Amino acid sequence: MKTAHFLIPDITTSQDLSAAALSYTTTLDKAFKLEQIQFRFSQAVTETITITLDSAKGASYDIVLRVKDLVAEQNYVFRPEGEDNYQKGDQIKIQCTNANGVGTIYGKLKTSEM
Repeated sequence: MKTAHFLIPDITTSQDLSAAALSYTTTLDKAFKLEQIQFRFSQAVTETITITLDSAKGASYDIVLRVKDLVAEQNYVFRPEGEDNYQKGDQIKIQCTNANGVGTIYGKLKTSEM
């Protein structure tokens, strides 16, 4: 049986990578489905993006969903494989290194309510 999904307004974040690395955790207070995460950079960058499930059950249940090494790229879209449904209290954490210290990252998380 299919579950009904209702789009939640986009969650956005940004970070000037010359000042610091990006580390952002959502604050969703309901069960949700992760549809996709879009990343755009103000210029081509060589950095590493990490996307993690921050489990409501505690750190022992956290899991890395994706690590992506970008080389001279300006865009990246993460689309989960299969159904990525999460419980109330689960959060998504996105991180981006600033090893090269240039550009600004813009992140947009698309989720839906179950």
